[in-house]
Amino acid sequence: MWLLAPNKKFIKQYKLLSSDLQKRIDLALDELVRSENPIKLGEYKSSLKVHAYNLDKSNRIIYTVDFSNNTIELRRVGTHKQAYGKD
Repeated sequence: MWLLAPNKKFIKQYKLLSSDLQKRIDLALDELVRSENPIKLGEYKSSLKVHAYNLDKSNRIIYTVDFSNNTIELRRVGTHKQAYGKD
């Protein structure tokens, strides 16, 4: 089982989302935590060196995985613009 380590940006963005979207994010995070290898659940973004878990067509969770500490570092969450800082 993996540990979640959200950064300040992730927490701030999460709090601004609708309660419905927060519930869907919570389910996705549960799936990541229970996964044997969380990097397989996300698409690797080589330009940012992160993985993106797509919640739906427009929302995603940006994260990295630290295998030495069994930690999923949550970086950003929300729409494409919120997650990547661009359109």
